[in-house]
Amino acid sequence: MPIAHAEDHVDKRLSARERLEPEAIARLRSEAALLALLSDLGVTPRLLASGEDELGPWHRIERVRVPTLSDRLARAPGPLATAWIERAVRATLGALASLHEAADTRGPLLVVHADLSPANVAIDDAATRAVLLDLDLAWWRDGPSRLDGAFRGTIAYVAPEVARGEPPTAASDLFALAATLLHGVNGVPPRDGPSFAALLAAAAEAPLLDEAARGRLAAKGPGHAALAACLAHDPAHRPASARAALAVLDG
Repeated sequence: MPIAHAEDHVDKRLSARERLEPEAIARLRSEAALLALLSDLGVTPRLLASGEDELGPWHRIERVRVPTLSDRLARAPGPLATAWIERAVRATLGALASLHEAADTRGPLLVVHADLSPANVAIDDAATRAVLLDLDLAWWRDGPSRLDGAFRGTIAYVAPEVARGEPPTAASDLFALAATLLHGVNGVPPRDGPSFAALLAAAAEAPLLDEAARGRLAAKGPGHAALAACLAHDPAHRPASARAALAVLDG
């Protein structure tokens, strides 16, 4: 989707090809509707305007002046400071908990981001504020149905069950967020491979970390222990929610 940046806002539109795709149109409309409901939470960009014209749906959001994790890793390749990661885990889990718990007068919005990756997680220099970006793939109460089993997301960070074709859930968001921050811990993507097909197969079947590696990660501190818990291959073995994952930080 073409994105036009200005000093204080970002405009998002469909490409010429996407204007012929009903799913792309539905996704952009869904993102605008969801952002309108989330704007006051402070964990996603605020929606400034939206509409439709001869080129299809569009929306305008505030420009978030917080670096993405991708930006941060590009500026300083290699592992990020352990103390910074510890704070970033709390900030990002807090943002994800707010997203998952969002509700309106009709009840829970049932939001699942479904594409958490370094490009979509912005964290400030103090690692005390996190903003979750790009909700065009998000699943939520009033979002479009996507039950065709096709993979959508960022393969290096995706949860195993989503790689197997299951719908994304709050548990798969926890895994993807932890895998995203693991990139910061190690300075390299958590998955790499010769082809998309090979990566998809590995993501579906092979644990991202074995038990020894999860133990070494957890030993770095409470925040890292929360990451290790969220990276369990079986979603039933992950924390019950982002709010529960925060409890790992508190012992």
